[in-house]
Amino acid sequence: MTLYLREEFAETWKDQDAFLAVDNLQGEIFREVKDRRTFRFELAGRSYFAKIHRGVGWLEIFKNFLSLRKPVLGAQNEWQAISALQALHIPTMSAAAFGERGANPARRFSFLITDELKPVISLETVCAQWDKKRPSFAFKKNLVLEVARLGRLLHTNKICHRDFYLCHFLLRCTADGGVDETVPPHLSIIDLHRALLQPALLSRWIEKDIAGLYFSALDIGLTRTDLFRFIKAYSGQSLRVALKQQAGLWAAVERKAHKVWQRDLRKKERRLRQRVYKNSACVGKQQSATQLALFNKTSWTPALQGLIDRPDELMKNGVMLKDGDSTTVVAVTLDGREWVIKRYNLKNPLYAISRLLRPSRAWHCWASAFRLADAGIATPAPLLMLEKRWGPLRRQAWFVSERVAGQDVLRTLEYELPDSAAWLQALDLFDGLFRRMRQHRLVHGDMKATNFILQQQEDGQTRLQVLDLDATRIEQRKWRFKKYFTRDLRRFYANWRHHDAAARVNTLVSRFMNTL
Repeated sequence: MTLYLREEFAETWKDQDAFLAVDNLQGEIFREVKDRRTFRFELAGRSYFAKIHRGVGWLEIFKNFLSLRKPVLGAQNEWQAISALQALHIPTMSAAAFGERGANPARRFSFLITDELKPVISLETVCAQWDKKRPSFAFKKNLVLEVARLGRLLHTNKICHRDFYLCHFLLRCTADGGVDETVPPHLSIIDLHRALLQPALLSRWIEKDIAGLYFSALDIGLTRTDLFRFIKAYSGQSLRVALKQQAGLWAAVERKAHKVWQRDLRKKERRLRQRVYKNSACVGKQQSATQLALFNKTSWTPALQGLIDRPDELMKNGVMLKDGDSTTVVAVTLDGREWVIKRYNLKNPLYAISRLLRPSRAWHCWASAFRLADAGIATPAPLLMLEKRWGPLRRQAWFVSERVAGQDVLRTLEYELPDSAAWLQALDLFDGLFRRMRQHRLVHGDMKATNFILQQQEDGQTRLQVLDLDATRIEQRKWRFKKYFTRDLRRFYANWRHHDAAARVNTLVSRFMNTL
């Protein structure tokens, strides 16, 4: 048995079993799984974090040995890692109590109590705010250099964090939770539960750490210059020498980071399909041998059943918005609300045959509407996806969505001066859109200015609504996303090539191209 109690806990539990006292502590739960509980609690006016481990089980131990990894059996690993970081003067948590007992390694009970770090804010939260407010150049530069310095300090002293993500860096902030960009960033490293302390650190562990950090920073808009600045600071060499001598390391880091990204993206896509193509909390499903209908439960009423039963009949009474060979678009008023019905036409017999086994464009639009909403991108709320079928063979299809009031971007900005408030606001909205598209690897496929509406909201704010989701999709592979997102950006610029605002649009587009 091992037990360490700082004076306040030694005094509080002097007549108690410290292990039992810790087990009975209650507080704000941050994580609770079968073998571990993490929570925040207060004692005598001070706040602490506690981690209680109840043993990982033999299965987890054997699994780690088979993967050639040392199993983490309890709180001792983090206790030792905190001591190692403090010896290196790396800001981290301060241990207030630690205990471990039990001979069976699979059922060993242990705990670690640390002081709460405050006032601090997660670096992940800080960087997520860059979507709306870009940081100053000096602050971002100093932040990149400080993260690189801490990473180098860990790895040169044979310590691997193993969960080296932005969320495990805490930035000292102001009392109200704000970030003062005028002072040098002060970072603390937390969550050392799986930290690896070795006499010789294998390159694969270094690659894993940096790849994890890079993966967590893929969405925050780092430029190539930022990445090169990190490489130079981390390696302690000139950029030319670092890229030449450590080419294998940086190639492995990029490969592993994007592999994790693709795995994470696949999980999100699987969850999305389960939610939008099957009966779920938000989606209803009606299916027969001749048709498939998916409808949005949050907007659906019995009066809208006619959309499923007779869509073409309802379209005859609507206002024609577009009548083309491939699509017919009509606005209708049903049940007191305005909707847009988009029918995908079968232009000729050959085209109809080519679409029999392929998901319809309505099928893609349906998922993309939910996908954009999940990404925080405004798009008309989907109401219905309807496919006429012969068993598994698809024929005609319809997609119904909410009708959004407002003018498209082309009509709004065509005669505005480049320095006008309307242009500045629109560019700011598109800046936010492009950031979210890059973050979620979304490609629109048709960035015509008429496919975007500036919608005035009740609170006086303007929101950018994205229309025409026929070609919208996620590109998981980096090179494909770079190719098609670049095509999107160029198509957006083409709207304004001959406008007085072309230079402003080009600046916006070029900035995003430089981050790919």
